[in-house]
Amino acid sequence: MSETTHPPQVDETLKELESHGSFELPVETYTDNCAIFRSLYNHWHKEMEILFIDQGCGLARLNRESLRLKQGDILMVNSGVIHGIKSDLKNVLYYRSIVFDLSFLTSPAGDLCQERLVSRLLENKAEFTHLISPGDSNYEQLSRLFTEIHQCHREKSPFYFVKLKSLFYDFFYEMLIGHYIITADAEQNRNLASVKTVLDYISQHYREPLTAKELSALSNYSEYYFMKLFKQYTGKTVAAYLNDFRLEKAKALLLHTDSSVTEIALDVGFNNTSYFIKKFQQANQLSPHKYRKNMS
Repeated sequence: MSETTHPPQVDETLKELESHGSFELPVETYTDNCAIFRSLYNHWHKEMEILFIDQGCGLARLNRESLRLKQGDILMVNSGVIHGIKSDLKNVLYYRSIVFDLSFLTSPAGDLCQERLVSRLLENKAEFTHLISPGDSNYEQLSRLFTEIHQCHREKSPFYFVKLKSLFYDFFYEMLIGHYIITADAEQNRNLASVKTVLDYISQHYREPLTAKELSALSNYSEYYFMKLFKQYTGKTVAAYLNDFRLEKAKALLLHTDSSVTEIALDVGFNNTSYFIKKFQQANQLSPHKYRKNMS
């Protein structure tokens, strides 16, 4: 399996910049692990994503929901969901994923599949349940179909695109009869938009001193309410999230530049090198120097 050697490239709103597939066939498949970067840091994309955990354990964060991952789990990431994955230190996650734009499955207006499923998903009026585990309803069928979709796209046999679309519809059928679709919450969509606004600002200004009061003001909510909301969606306080975001940026600089640890600490927003080293060691069980040496 290939290694994930860098976090996804994202824009100022944490939207992933990498394109998935092509305009004609907006589908891509991946085989990854968290051996180097233990975290697939928080990001989002307009495409849906399905992940299958082949090995290891970890934690997934999807908007306000925190989920334990283990071998055999299927993780459904709906369009626009802020999501990230953290691998257990001694039981590294290995996984396959399928990322696809729902436009691949669209039909003319009036078509039942379009009206009752695809449009509802595209318009964020409905979403799929996030986690399906061995033993859950229709798990065996969904597991088999995931593998068939992944292989079909990888092998690209003649006319595979026809088979691929039929497999997606088979997968969605099993999701529907397994009761894995729910009505989306309009208030949750509004709250998510506010959190994305603040994530946007952090991504652009993480090198600068930032305060909870300053960030809360961007959300149009009270500081108390937004702090609570932010933790629901990210699993962290604003201060902890900002520290972790800066540390993830530091990892890339340690691996891909020759800058000193002090220069990197300052570049990612830490004004105290000793504090940076302490937080880095706590987060990674390695000092910045050892991380650079071991992971390069």
